[in-house]
Amino acid sequence: MFTLFFRGALLYIVMIVTMRALGKRQLGEFEPYELAMTILLADLISSPMESVSTPLLHGLLPVAAMFVVHGAITLASLRWDGFRALVSGKPAVVIRRGEIDQDQLDRLCLSLSDLLEGLRGAGFLDPAEVGTAIVEANGTITAFPAGDERPPKAGELNITPGYEGLPMTLIADGRVQPCNLRRTGLARGWLEDTLRARSLSVERVYLASLDTQGRMTLQIAGGGLMRFQAIAPKEVAW
Repeated sequence: MFTLFFRGALLYIVMIVTMRALGKRQLGEFEPYELAMTILLADLISSPMESVSTPLLHGLLPVAAMFVVHGAITLASLRWDGFRALVSGKPAVVIRRGEIDQDQLDRLCLSLSDLLEGLRGAGFLDPAEVGTAIVEANGTITAFPAGDERPPKAGELNITPGYEGLPMTLIADGRVQPCNLRRTGLARGWLEDTLRARSLSVERVYLASLDTQGRMTLQIAGGGLMRFQAIAPKEVAW
């Protein structure tokens, strides 16, 4: 029993390490060769996990071989565009100037229903609002609104909104996030004093975030929301 437990735990760890080593994209949309490799990885790992009579090396060596082959394909794809197009395909424009390209849909084996579903996923209920749509190499659909359908930009309205960056989560589930706090250049004492001024403690805050305009948003544990100016915009250091 312990042998089965140990083999299962070891192979599980090997699978996690391998997937992490292959890059973050493995956890999102797959390229064709990545999908094929992931399916094979699951099959290779399952055999020695189920049967004690199967040597561990019979599962680990093929995984190592696939890792090497995947690395070679990835490097070749980065070096030669033609090779990348061969193994991964190329993006295809399926809507141009608001008109659906039926020939491209047929070539990609996509139905009109597939296209409409992809447009809804991109945030378009009405295909008439779409100016350009592209089927990416990984199969996802990227869509852009027609010129007269897109919202105006701040520059076109002569508005300068100022710097807008990533808000920093300072407290999550009642625990201070020290790395994020260091990136803001603020001290834990400042955070605790800011909360104390509002009769709060770190443990009572479910979520606290500080945006790049210096505004803090507090989600109180058990319910309640606060928003206030915590620092001046010019003090934002990230």
